[in-house]
Amino acid sequence: MRKEIKDFDNGQDAVAHILESAKRAGATSADALYVWTEEENVTVRKGTLEKIQASQSQGLGIRVFVGQSQSSISTRDLSKSHIDALVERAVAMARQTAADPFAGLPDNLEQPTIDSADLFPEETEFPTRESLFDRARVAEDAALAFDPRVTNSEGADCARSHARIVFGNTLGFLSGYHKRSYSLSCSVIASEGDAMERDYWYVVGPLWNVTQKPESVGARSAKRAVSRLHARRIPTCSLPVLFDPETARSLIGHFTGAISGSALYRNASYLKDREGTPVMSEKMTLREDPFIPGGLGSRPFDGEGLPTKPKTIVQRGILSTYLFDSYSARKLRRHSTGNAVRSLSDGPGVGISNLIVEPGEKTPEEMMAGLTDGLLVTELIGFGVNTVTGDYSRGAFGYRIKNGQISHPVSEITLAGNLDDLYRGIVEIGSDLEIRSSINTPSLLVEGLRISGE
Repeated sequence: MRKEIKDFDNGQDAVAHILESAKRAGATSADALYVWTEEENVTVRKGTLEKIQASQSQGLGIRVFVGQSQSSISTRDLSKSHIDALVERAVAMARQTAADPFAGLPDNLEQPTIDSADLFPEETEFPTRESLFDRARVAEDAALAFDPRVTNSEGADCARSHARIVFGNTLGFLSGYHKRSYSLSCSVIASEGDAMERDYWYVVGPLWNVTQKPESVGARSAKRAVSRLHARRIPTCSLPVLFDPETARSLIGHFTGAISGSALYRNASYLKDREGTPVMSEKMTLREDPFIPGGLGSRPFDGEGLPTKPKTIVQRGILSTYLFDSYSARKLRRHSTGNAVRSLSDGPGVGISNLIVEPGEKTPEEMMAGLTDGLLVTELIGFGVNTVTGDYSRGAFGYRIKNGQISHPVSEITLAGNLDDLYRGIVEIGSDLEIRSSINTPSLLVEGLRISGE
């Protein structure tokens, strides 16, 4: 006799019940995603506790199919009666939706190739709220003491988060994993005369010890802010441009959008029909590694329950593969690459896990040393990128390089070009790779970009 469940406080039980309920309601197939999160963030400003934000939430995303007609629905109410009613409504909605010949669950059930316990290190030290406050306060104190030109603070934040993800479908897949994350950031204002600038720095990682040097976070934010003072414009010109890791990450992010299956079947990518051809400098190798322990993009399975796998996306400048979920793969007569991502309120789309640009051997200082005249970019502003045509135009802040050294800060400029030329024009790759995001890249030196200034 089946045990009656009144409420759900366990994601695995809730997902399993949804799948059973969907079949009873007439769905031919279904999947469900459960996400539970707990977060706490402490903000300190001028040594005083300014704000505490704490939250805990859980939710369910439900997708049902009646034949090849589908509907999606989400809720944060995990009571059994509400879920049963919601599933009934989702099935009714699917029956009124036009059939899509490419819709459906993955073609085959595959189990993850890695244990989630190997991906996410167990925390041994759980910070108290007081510990969050102390780390933020020390970071801000270090920033304010760094230089007398640091005159104000926008605050320092220390945060922790814990997430539990469970996914299942009627193919028989049901699995989940935990993720933790800690971060520390500081933002300050520097001023001298009429000049005033702000900047920040941060660290993030899966274990609390990533925040164990708050003084260095504060000092780096202050150094960045002070170095921006008295920025000036430069004449319009073409120069070699060195993108630091933060801005290089944005640059590579545009590439990931252009190689997604959804962009390809919509004819919305300048890289369509370019697989197996040069799309970047031969110095560039990009790989995806969803198995980095504690990586922000690490996961044992994708948003459809398919196993994630390491893959090389660009090999010495040659595009090795596009990225697909099941839907875009069917549209293009391909196979899923395990790159489905989804949220509670939407069905799957195409995304990435941990994308990594293979580092080179030169430090940023060594890369600058070879430039008689150039530009170091540390901030990109606005969004003027068209992945259909490859046209690229972004506002920027940076530093003029003269004879291998930083000469002065530069503001109110625009970088312009085409992504195809830009990626092919990468002539040096730095050694300064850090795993800090789902996209990770060292500094990148581009041979020449048009810079619009005065």
